Amino acid sequence: MSRPSEKRRILLAITEASPLQDLWRAVVDYLEGAHGELTTVFFSDDRWHRAASLPFTREVSKVSGDSENFTRERAQQIDEDTVGRTHSELEKLASEAELPFAFEVLPEHDMSKLREIVSVQHDVLILPSFLKSRPIYAELTRVKCRVYYVDGEEEDTTDTED
Repeated sequence: MSRPSEKRRILLAITEASPLQDLWRAVVDYLEGAHGELTTVFFSDDRWHRAASLPFTREVSKVSGDSENFTRERAQQIDEDTVGRTHSELEKLASEAELPFAFEVLPEHDMSKLREIVSVQHDVLILPSFLKSRPIYAELTRVKCRVYYVDGEEEDTTDTED
């Protein structure tokens, strides 16, 4: 049980495929009424940009069925829309919970910036369990704190503290 004056530092790692509501529930459950500070790292991948670099890639409209070239500009727009929606949703949740909130966007291959983020002391790292299969996982788990894995259905917790 935590004391209301205790401040907990939470690192939340997400991607566009993350179950935000389940992850948010894990954040709230971890806080247990304590004051906290949330740092969210959104890992963007470059698959849209890789697809746009191929000369034969087309985008087909769901409504009209028309197709057009899939461009780097369109890939960038998709990335920005996804990040913007995710940021807005988490910002709203954090505001309702009166939780200080920071949001960082990192390409999955930016290990130096990730090392900088995990070097800051956190009490807990909350992440979707599917990140275990990504290259960033090894770097994420360098953080010296408790780690909560969220599957979307049920929560798996693992303590990595010494």
